[in-house]
Amino acid sequence: MVTCDFCGERPAILYCRADSAKLCLSCDQHVHSANALAKKHLRSQICDNCAAEPASIRCATDGLVLCQECDWDAHGSCAVSAAHDRSQLRDFRGAHRPSIWRRLGVWRLTRRKRRRMSGEGCWRS
Repeated sequence: MVTCDFCGERPAILYCRADSAKLCLSCDQHVHSANALAKKHLRSQICDNCAAEPASIRCATDGLVLCQECDWDAHGSCAVSAAHDRSQLRDFRGAHRPSIWRRLGVWRLTRRKRRRMSGEGCWRS
């Protein structure tokens, strides 16, 4: 788990390119609702697998968001995984509604734990 660069306590779920910061949902809301300039910052979710890079692909089949390298590792070499329902993610900007992101964050953390424990599919940890 990567912790938030702002508070240092909660798990980071979003990456802000302009600040080069990994942020939890609460800190992202705080930082990016501060002023008009901060609201323009492009942000993305953090890869569910490596937790180090901005996610660029959503795998609906696995319920994960992945960076390009992890997507290739997971889907590039396994015939079963290559057929998964995947789509390109777009960065977003502006302040977000915290209730939606909190639910997403809780679901993603729960999914991540369950997946690592079960060892599903062709996934490389």
